[in-house]
Amino acid sequence: MRRFFLIFLTISLLGCSAITAVNQRSYIDVKLIGVWEGEYVEESGTVKRWTQIRNADGTYTIDFSFTGLNGTVRNFTESGKWWIKGSLFYEVALPQEGRPDKYQYSFKKKECVSFVLVESDELAEGSGNYEFSECLVTDSPPATIGGSI
Repeated sequence: MRRFFLIFLTISLLGCSAITAVNQRSYIDVKLIGVWEGEYVEESGTVKRWTQIRNADGTYTIDFSFTGLNGTVRNFTESGKWWIKGSLFYEVALPQEGRPDKYQYSFKKKECVSFVLVESDELAEGSGNYEFSECLVTDSPPATIGGSI
């Protein structure tokens, strides 16, 4: 009887750790795939606008436009990888591939997602102080067809 109890206890504990491991695997949240637009006004008054394409393969491209108070506009593009692990959104720019930025995310409106920064090595804003929303423009990015048929 004691041996049966020990076997049952061991199997139960291994099952719990397996469930925890499955819950911590990274995945792609299909609700985040598509073309998104966002805007954020910094304390300095600079307006950040962007269009982000998140692909089903976990890659992304963001076209940024920063407009300063004096009207100066600076445009640039960033590409990288994104994924979900646990309940957090992860994003890392290439080619650096350092530590990823981590965000809590939630859908407060049907077509919009809100992000709250949890951790970042690169962003000047402090964790929890940087919040923004993006709204869906197109459900899925345009297909890219490589090579000839």
